[in-house]
Amino acid sequence: MQVRTGGKAGAAWLVLIHGLGQQASKDWLPLLPALAEHYQLLLFDLPGFGDSARPDADLTPKKYADLVHWLVSQHAREPVFVVGHSLGGAIALRYSHDYPEEVARLLLIDVAGVLQSTVFARHLSLVPDQVASAPVLDKWVAKGSRILNRMSGKIQDLLAGSATALQAMASSDKARELLYQDSSDINAALGLVNEDFSPMIRQIHAPVWLLWGEQDPVAPLRTGLALQWLLPQAQLDTLSGVGHVPMSEDTAKTSEWLLRSLRGPLPDLKEAKAGESQGDGVCKDGNNMVFRGPWRSLRLEHCTNVRIEDATLGRLTVVGSTVDILNVEVRSPDVAVEARDAHIMATGLRITAPQAWAVEDSRLDLAAFEAQAAQFGQQKGRALFFMSLGRWCDGSDEWRLHEVWKPRQGKLDEQFRQARDGRCALEAGERKRS
Repeated sequence: MQVRTGGKAGAAWLVLIHGLGQQASKDWLPLLPALAEHYQLLLFDLPGFGDSARPDADLTPKKYADLVHWLVSQHAREPVFVVGHSLGGAIALRYSHDYPEEVARLLLIDVAGVLQSTVFARHLSLVPDQVASAPVLDKWVAKGSRILNRMSGKIQDLLAGSATALQAMASSDKARELLYQDSSDINAALGLVNEDFSPMIRQIHAPVWLLWGEQDPVAPLRTGLALQWLLPQAQLDTLSGVGHVPMSEDTAKTSEWLLRSLRGPLPDLKEAKAGESQGDGVCKDGNNMVFRGPWRSLRLEHCTNVRIEDATLGRLTVVGSTVDILNVEVRSPDVAVEARDAHIMATGLRITAPQAWAVEDSRLDLAAFEAQAAQFGQQKGRALFFMSLGRWCDGSDEWRLHEVWKPRQGKLDEQFRQARDGRCALEAGERKRS
């Protein structure tokens, strides 16, 4: 391995974990002059990248996190400050979970992966031209996005029928040989998208700072919003006009953000904001409407590009409409969300109700969501769920929801019986009625 140390002797240790691409730790070069004045630095080329050897083995976030632990034990003094970019951000998350006593602060920049693999693949497939034209990105990204653009429909259809398809591919020696073709980038990328971060993110207790390029074509800003919602002590900052590699695209602001986050006070714990209800909100045959704050109910009928953000609702009904939901709580005395011929994308959604969903002929893309409900719901007609980093508690068992799911018609909660992950309890109002 290529390992480098330097910086200010006797100062706190700062560990820098790079992302995909053969630039490896050289991605950090623009920031080193500013960081070296204040911290001792530990940076390295991960196995498979840069000047380090290319091992004949699966390159997974778990293995890389164990390696970071070993490097810290050999070169640094615990606890350390950890900064991760792209794949390195995902590795830093895994490291912070597996070795919490070693991490004082966690700084994450444009983390790749984390969302369910099909959702992540779909994002890449939608922006191939941006990816291919980005001068700071490695060739693997452009090549991979073009491949995904051609195959994304087939990939999504495949995964809708079998959420374990990528895991099966990665576990097949022949498939690995054909896919990797001596490419550590593809090896590590497959290891990344196959990692389910949902059980570990909620267990990370280190304070977290997030930085995102608003025009990132590789890691969607939605990932940062999901992480901010899931981590109780996290702060998200964004850079306008910046893509996937803020270190080189806006070195000055990235350096300023790093030093401020490393020295500043801890992020505030999130607190729900109460307010007076605005009553019953309605959108009918409208476009581009935005709803914020508290509402007794919202009903959307044949509306497009509706946005609900930073809101609390007593009930949500979506009929023949498309809606984007961000940081919303639905607390209902009966059914929380009714979706009929609807397309719902939600990031940061908490449902508390006896029944979470009533779904008919709808598509739901849910990231960073929780349902506290005795019944997950009822379904009529066709439905398709893309679920990332989700969780459902029915009052006795808890299910982790990180998959593509095409449920059969009927009671949705009866179809989760093989995926329980623990025990949980409901508030009195969410228990099944006699």
